[in-house]
Amino acid sequence: MLQCKLLPVATRLAEDRAASVRLAVAAQCDRLCSALGEHWCSVIIDLLQALVKDSDERVRAEATLCLPRLVENLVMGAIETQTQYSVSVVEALLPTMLKCVGDQSSSVRAALATASGELLSLFAALSNLEDMEGVTNQELLFELKMNVRHVDDTLIPLLQKLLNDKDPEVTSAALRAVTNASRGSVKPPCMHHEVINGMSGSAGGSPSRKLSHDHSESMLYKKPSVDHQPVFKPVLSEGQVMKLLPTLTDLANSTQWRVRQSAVEIVPALLGCTQRLETRTAIAQLCVTLMGDVVDTVRRTAAECLCLGGGSLGGDGGGEWLREIVIPNLKLCRDSDASKQRMLCLKMVQVLVQNSVCVDTSTSHFSLTGKAAASSKSTSWRKLGPAPNSTTPLREILELAASLSNDKVVNVRLNVGRVLGGVVDELASDDDIKFVIQVLEAQIASEEAREKSDRDVLYFAQSAIVRSWSILEGNRSEPNTPTFSRPKTSITI
Repeated sequence: MLQCKLLPVATRLAEDRAASVRLAVAAQCDRLCSALGEHWCSVIIDLLQALVKDSDERVRAEATLCLPRLVENLVMGAIETQTQYSVSVVEALLPTMLKCVGDQSSSVRAALATASGELLSLFAALSNLEDMEGVTNQELLFELKMNVRHVDDTLIPLLQKLLNDKDPEVTSAALRAVTNASRGSVKPPCMHHEVINGMSGSAGGSPSRKLSHDHSESMLYKKPSVDHQPVFKPVLSEGQVMKLLPTLTDLANSTQWRVRQSAVEIVPALLGCTQRLETRTAIAQLCVTLMGDVVDTVRRTAAECLCLGGGSLGGDGGGEWLREIVIPNLKLCRDSDASKQRMLCLKMVQVLVQNSVCVDTSTSHFSLTGKAAASSKSTSWRKLGPAPNSTTPLREILELAASLSNDKVVNVRLNVGRVLGGVVDELASDDDIKFVIQVLEAQIASEEAREKSDRDVLYFAQSAIVRSWSILEGNRSEPNTPTFSRPKTSITI
């Protein structure tokens, strides 16, 4: 009886003259569906479909964001009650979503991209339902798994269209959706109304929020775990990744530098969905291409994504990525005639060492450095030690940086000392620290022999040596406090 009285109220509010009232109804349609029960579900679906066509773009955007939440609630309700779930619900809502592709408002199209990514994650979770405890209704499982076909038939083509949208804000939203779907920790829906893949977290946010480089870095980049397992379960299949790759390649050539940056930020997430080196090499080409970009921020982002992409891979995937992809491109940057590329090589060395992504190729395991090595029970660089006639990947990376210590460009030379001084705390082997000291002492001797030596080069080299000796003497926690004055020159890589 109460439901019969509340439903007309909700219907009248959905037709209110004030857009803010209709907006509030659109944001709560999923909760209304849960509160009113399955019997009135079809009425709420019709209500939401009408709000998606509202005259106010804010209402349309909010209604679009509510679509995946409504589907999720229906799925959860069916699982909790072990009752049949009508696939026609999704069949009715998907055409409504597809019509939003042509909406004139970029905020609505951006909301559509977010909603598509959330549905993609939900449907991927449904594919794992056979492993779920407590679900015994096989007919229900079959009906739920029928929705998985929408990933290839509808959602990926829809996201491809949105990735090619003329508005960079929509493109960025689509890239975020693919990234979140690719890296989401997929788990089967449980017997409670829990969030799948963090879907509810985006519901209240603005669909047009910009993804800053710092935010994306914290979201995408994760240091490898001690047990060397992937940090997430892949959502997209390798074939689906290959379908998206041409679109992402086109975005890498966009005239908007923020779009190019967003296109490459997705690389670590996509890598976790792949198993074959050939596919990973094709994905890496996105980074390699943009490492030569004219915009410094894009170049740095591409280099960081290339270096940290291996953190998404389990087993020897990270080691293979380092050996076959990262180190060869490090050498290409070092040998480049362009000083910016040689500077980029040093930046990559810094990222690799500071994020503990160096790998011992003889054991095919991640070898942690610095504090990570001290707290880990796995083999550290100190225990491994370089064999007489072999070079560890860490030493090879340090040698690449050392080879630029006598570069003809001052900025490159001074950044050798700056980078080595910045990563020396992460080195767990005394041999590697002594190697850094030898390199820098040789650089100082070479610099002082020049007709016009550069004081900045000498400063950063001497500062790194002081810090290195402090670590060797057991004062790893003490800050670097050189006894000479620092020049006023501000140096950035």
